Amino acid sequence: MKRRIMSIALAVCLATAAAIYAGDGFAMKCQPQPKETPTAGASKTLCVKCQAAEKATKTKKASQPCGYESNVTFGGGMFFEQLTGYCRPCKKFVYVSWTRENIPTDLKKQMKIKDRPKPKPLGEVWDSKTGEVIAIHACPTCKGPFMEIKKVDDLKFCPACNHSHFAIDKSKPMIAID
Repeated sequence: MKRRIMSIALAVCLATAAAIYAGDGFAMKCQPQPKETPTAGASKTLCVKCQAAEKATKTKKASQPCGYESNVTFGGGMFFEQLTGYCRPCKKFVYVSWTRENIPTDLKKQMKIKDRPKPKPLGEVWDSKTGEVIAIHACPTCKGPFMEIKKVDDLKFCPACNHSHFAIDKSKPMIAID
């Protein structure tokens, strides 16, 4: 009985820790933009010919996804923390990870966890649209700068074509990482 209670207590503790420390992985894809409503843009005062040309250009460019796909991971695991960003020169999502500070030394030795310190950012920028301060880090591959992306909701534009088509690919599963 005592063993069963201890097992249940351990399972509850691990489940709670996993919920706190688990990262999330998403399959992201450049997708077709939702169609505009007929009233959108009706207040413009362009000639009929100009409106038709503008609509044809918008429809051609906006409705065509570029096809860029990538798996993107946010957060870390029980023993490590991770930040996510997109490196434009490398044309890929990049990750920087480090060992969590609250891991006991004896557990690190037992699990053979190497100490990796939290990286210092190259600098910070202030986003005038949101008022948020965003850290700039060095890409692990090319050492060029990239901005930290804190959550999947911050990914609004496709990094390849720069249109607002980038979203979670709902046909693929989400991944929980620990």
